[in-house]
Amino acid sequence: MVMTERPLYAGVPILIGWLLLQAGAAAQSSVQPPCASCIAITIVPGQTLLLPADLHGVTVLVRAQPGDPPAALVAAIGHIRARGGRPAVLVSGDEGSGTADERAYALKLRLTTVRALVGNDVRIALGAPVAAELAAYADVLVGVPGESAPGPGRGVWPSVAGTQLKAALDATTQGGAEAWVLTAPDDALDARRMLQALASAAAPPPDLFVEDVEVRGARRLAVGEIIARHQAFARAQAAQVRRTISTGVLTLTFEAPGFPAPVTISSDTVIYATPERTELEQRGVRVNGIAFQGGSVPRLPILEPERVASPPLTITLTDLYRYRLTGEETVNAARCYVVAFEPLNERASAFRGRAWIAVDSFALVRVAAAQTRLRGVIVSSEQVDEFREARTGVWLLARSDVRQIYEGAAHRTPINRRLSIASHELDPEDFQSRLRAAYASPSIMLRDTPDGYRYLKRERPAGTASSPGADVPIVAQLAAPSTRVRTLAMGVIIDPNISVPLPFAGLSYIDFDLLGTGAQLNAFFGGSYAQLAFAVPSLGGTRWQLAGRGFGIASSYHDRSFRNGLEIYAENIRQRPAHASVWLLRPLSPRLTIRAGYEFDYTRLEAADETAASFIMPADQVVHGARLALEGQRAGWAGSLWWNPARRAGWRAWGRTAGEYEPSHATFQRYGVTMSRSVPVTGRLMARAEGALMGGDDLDRFSRYSFGTFDNRLRGYPSALVRYDQGAAVRGAIAWSMSRFARLDGFLDTAQVRDRGFGRRYRNYTGIGAALEAPAPFGMLTAVEWGYGFRGRNADGTQGTHVLRLSAYKLF
Repeated sequence: MVMTERPLYAGVPILIGWLLLQAGAAAQSSVQPPCASCIAITIVPGQTLLLPADLHGVTVLVRAQPGDPPAALVAAIGHIRARGGRPAVLVSGDEGSGTADERAYALKLRLTTVRALVGNDVRIALGAPVAAELAAYADVLVGVPGESAPGPGRGVWPSVAGTQLKAALDATTQGGAEAWVLTAPDDALDARRMLQALASAAAPPPDLFVEDVEVRGARRLAVGEIIARHQAFARAQAAQVRRTISTGVLTLTFEAPGFPAPVTISSDTVIYATPERTELEQRGVRVNGIAFQGGSVPRLPILEPERVASPPLTITLTDLYRYRLTGEETVNAARCYVVAFEPLNERASAFRGRAWIAVDSFALVRVAAAQTRLRGVIVSSEQVDEFREARTGVWLLARSDVRQIYEGAAHRTPINRRLSIASHELDPEDFQSRLRAAYASPSIMLRDTPDGYRYLKRERPAGTASSPGADVPIVAQLAAPSTRVRTLAMGVIIDPNISVPLPFAGLSYIDFDLLGTGAQLNAFFGGSYAQLAFAVPSLGGTRWQLAGRGFGIASSYHDRSFRNGLEIYAENIRQRPAHASVWLLRPLSPRLTIRAGYEFDYTRLEAADETAASFIMPADQVVHGARLALEGQRAGWAGSLWWNPARRAGWRAWGRTAGEYEPSHATFQRYGVTMSRSVPVTGRLMARAEGALMGGDDLDRFSRYSFGTFDNRLRGYPSALVRYDQGAAVRGAIAWSMSRFARLDGFLDTAQVRDRGFGRRYRNYTGIGAALEAPAPFGMLTAVEWGYGFRGRNADGTQGTHVLRLSAYKLF
């Protein structure tokens, strides 16, 4: 038993050693066999004539030279496909002389041009080494063996020295790369032999069934690659479509003092676009839905923010934006990459926002952006552009919605500019003749320039005579900027708290470039009412603005006293207010602005006919105050958060023995928040909503808030009837352009406020109103506005007050 077991155990070490030797031999023989299909061979476009009839799936890189005609590259790609090869393009990483930025810029342009020619289904290879920003413009890099890629997911195809096929096949046995790049010889016969040998080596055995399937991993594209492919798509579209005529409607909405509802200027707009120039023709201009009457339409000043030198998603000499991929979303049935962008230089005016780029075509589907570092009268600007496919592979603008805040002399207003495109005509044959007809028409014409939109003036060439039927071309040139607006205003206000109807008639003058300094002036004198305001949009070229305003009313009106809901006629007095203020303003971000200013209020107070002799008249109010505010906009909403601390000068006891006077009321403060938004519901229907929340400390009869005819209006309620220290108000307006000759406005206002004259509880004050706007002779626009306050109190004690305003305006 022992003898038989010993030889068995003695053989175990021998067996283990034999197995180890076999494993070592297997390891030595694990070097993979040569792979002809792993070789990518480079040729010049002219060498496609040397290709064999069947390439058997060999990858052929066409070397794209700067001087080669595009048609030769496209033809070479077609030849390779026709012979069963896998076409690709090789672009050298060397782009001539110049600085590093200039060379990189030129290379980006060339890579983008190549991709625009061949499409995304043809691989583009770029010679290494290159920076990561350049690598994003290629699918693979071609470099020396062992070289690493500058970005994740980027492959490197090592190049094989020389032009020997055997050396390339030997290189493939080492593994570690998807393909090895071999250069075809310059000699035609040698190149033909090499291409034939490579194709034969890649051919499958004749008795083996092989299905030629190329499998590529679904690698997620990096944000730089998405941007590069979008740029290629944009370049391909620009080459495909040279001229377009687009037809739509442009609607401009803003608020203007004196108008009962937001002013809407709309026009049928035709856009003539070429690579060199874009011009707009505005036909059928309508103001508040009313066809403009009285001859030519006045050229109103064009208010725009400063132009951004380089918008996002474009190729620039140096990187100006930082991009970030935030995910994918579906927009208008198109699956899109969502790319966020922000400026690298926070001191320059640029854009911050998001772009939606189609996953399948890399077309731009939507872009939403806010402009940064604004200087000038536009302190906030947001824009949303949407694009649609006009025909296969061509995406053009379908809608543009621009929302801005204009900070002018005496007036701050949201501006909404909406362009809706109904149709696009691509490369129409009659483009030039239709543009010439637009020049010869009475329509308003504008041209897009690097400095913004400018009006065009049309005139006949010098020395040409005008004769019936003569076809004389009209020359269109840029007109001098329009910087002034003059408005003749007149009307009458019938207010129960103003003893007699208050007429006004005067001239408003606005200068947007006073004496060529860029400052603004706004002046109005209407007999019983006057106002003067100025604004300097940029102090010393900075983002700080300086502005001021003053106004006064010549007519006095009642300040009525209520106690426990009863009017105390013996304590009623009359008042005549005046106001002056100056402030500094600075944008903090694309959406936020800070304001700090000084305010001076003077109110002359005098006894009315019914004022009791025992009533001690208060001193004329002289109030010094500060105002701090944070203002902004987002998604069409405009808002303000403000604080107004104030101190009276020369304040003394007033009233009766048990009057309201308290020494602590010499100083007081008010604060509040407001929100508003105007929305074009349809082309003929406009809606506006506004909300305000207000409060204060140490407020008395003469420092409380009040609803008035000129400011803080509540439809149907007379001036200074309701005085409150806390409360909220909501105002709504809707404007309907019911015909080309009339617009009907409707109003609903409501307030929940605490009026001390009616106790400590909050009371509701609701009013309704309507206005009819219509044209009048001599190109004037007239409006009749009526308001009814349900809880308004007339002088005779009856409830329900009517306020009527008639006005007429003419711009020239």
